[in-house]
Amino acid sequence: MRWTAAIWAKGLMSAAALACVLFFATAAQAAVTQPPQPKSGPGGSDYPHAGMRVSSGGSGSDAWYVFQPKGPRPERAPLAIVMHGYYEFAGYDSMEAFIEHTVRQGSVVIYPRWQTGIAEPCPGPYYIEPCLDSAVNGIHGAMGYLSSKPNAVRPERRRTSYFGFSFGGIITANLANRYRDLGLPKPRAIFLDDPHDGGLNGPGEPALDDTLGGIPKSVKLECHSGAEGVISEPGKEGSSCNAVFSLLGGIPDRNKDLVMTRTDDHGEPALSSAHGVCAGGDPAATPFGAPNAYDWNFCWKVWDALRSCAYSGTDCGYALSDTRRHRSMGRWSDGRRVKPLTIQDDPPLRPPSMNRSGTTP
Repeated sequence: MRWTAAIWAKGLMSAAALACVLFFATAAQAAVTQPPQPKSGPGGSDYPHAGMRVSSGGSGSDAWYVFQPKGPRPERAPLAIVMHGYYEFAGYDSMEAFIEHTVRQGSVVIYPRWQTGIAEPCPGPYYIEPCLDSAVNGIHGAMGYLSSKPNAVRPERRRTSYFGFSFGGIITANLANRYRDLGLPKPRAIFLDDPHDGGLNGPGEPALDDTLGGIPKSVKLECHSGAEGVISEPGKEGSSCNAVFSLLGGIPDRNKDLVMTRTDDHGEPALSSAHGVCAGGDPAATPFGAPNAYDWNFCWKVWDALRSCAYSGTDCGYALSDTRRHRSMGRWSDGRRVKPLTIQDDPPLRPPSMNRSGTTP
């Protein structure tokens, strides 16, 4: 009887030990988390400003938002012009996190609300000009507001950068190309996130200007396409940044890069390279979800560094050329590297799932 009890007790202990090992092994696996936001440097959380002041004005598709740093409020600040994508005309939820980071780092942000409804004011790529006009009106309206208010932060036109997401990336490229004729500030840095006109009027982004030679050669430019974004869709291999870069031959390689993120599901939550890598905010208000490691270790890092490189010649290695600092996306909590950025000087970018012919096997 004693032996039976002893064996039974030993069995319980072994089962408990095995359960404990399995529990901790499972917990360790489940506990792999994304890299935290860096405490300093490009993309970092060492914000010199505590928050942002939000103002709005204009009407219809000429409406705009202005975001100014506060806590403390600077007298002057660099200007950033941020463009939303198609169908994203209800407020600024889709780009809220990106905007807040930019403002708290010390810039004034102008966000033209160049659209009021589906196909309004422009029917997508079929006739983009009304949306371009609205974006220009919104920018001028917002700048007029900033110059007319005695306690507003004065935007520094000579330090102006442009960001465009999706269809807003196509608008941004065209505005930067025509900036002189449109009376817009000269682009010093440009970041395009998966620019796309919808493909409704044919492949290859036909809504782009036929040439982008009007963009200054001195600009610092990065164009990003996700491996699961536009270029992964059948028939769109030559779209997005592959189309944009084909028109940027006048800008030297040292001033521009073509980059691709790849989905990484090693930890939780997974890091997606689907359309909208740089978009996001309050998960309850936007389908793009909360910001994650691809925001601070890629989008925000590159955006900060592009502007620093353009304005003061610093941090260039975080945003241009195939450097470790540019490629790196940080490490998962178990030490494994997040899949690094793919960086090229020339198109095409090809998602890993595609073969050399540009088709999916």
